[in-house]
Amino acid sequence: MLSDIQLVKLAKDGHLNAFESIITRYKDKVFNIAFSFTSSHSESDDVAQNVFLKVYSNLNSFEEKSAFSTWLYRITVNECYNVLNKRKSNTVSIETELAGKDNLSLKEVLADPKSDVEQNFLSAETQSIIRKALLELPEKYRMIVTLRDIEDISYEEIAQIMEISDAKVKVWLFRARSRLKSIIKI
Repeated sequence: MLSDIQLVKLAKDGHLNAFESIITRYKDKVFNIAFSFTSSHSESDDVAQNVFLKVYSNLNSFEEKSAFSTWLYRITVNECYNVLNKRKSNTVSIETELAGKDNLSLKEVLADPKSDVEQNFLSAETQSIIRKALLELPEKYRMIVTLRDIEDISYEEIAQIMEISDAKVKVWLFRARSRLKSIIKI
C-alpha cells in the first residue's frame, strides 16, 4: 500500500487513480467529522464533496511540511465552519440522562450498532442524545471532541489542525468533556 505522500506525489503528477485512493482512504473520516458538526447526512455529503474538490484544486499547494491528513482535516474543519456560518443553528435542550453508557468511549457509543433490535433502538437513542449534546457545545469544543474522542486523532495533530498549542488542546478537551457531561447529566 502506498503512503499518503506517495499518493499525493502521484496525484500531483496527474494520476487520477492516486487521487481516488486518497478519497477512498479518507472519505469516511471526512464525512464523520462533518456529520459531528452538521448532524445531517446531506450536508455532510456536501461538505465531504467540497473538501475533496478543494484538496484536488489545491493539491499543488500542499508543501509536505506536515502530514497530509493534518492538511486534509484542516480543510475539513474550515469547510465545517463555513457550513455552520451559513446557517443559524437551533440548539436542542437535552433533558434525558444518558445512563449506563459512561464506561464507553464516544467512538464506541456513536459506532453503528450490530446487535439485536432492542440494543439497536437503545444505541440509536444514545447516539441521538450524544449528537444533540455535541451540537450544544461551542464549535471549538465540538471539533476537539470529534477529532480526539471520535476520530482518535493525536493531540499533536489536533494542535496542528486547529492551529493551537498542545496545552490548549488538552485544556479545551477537558472543558469540552466537562460541558458534554453536564449537558447529558452523566
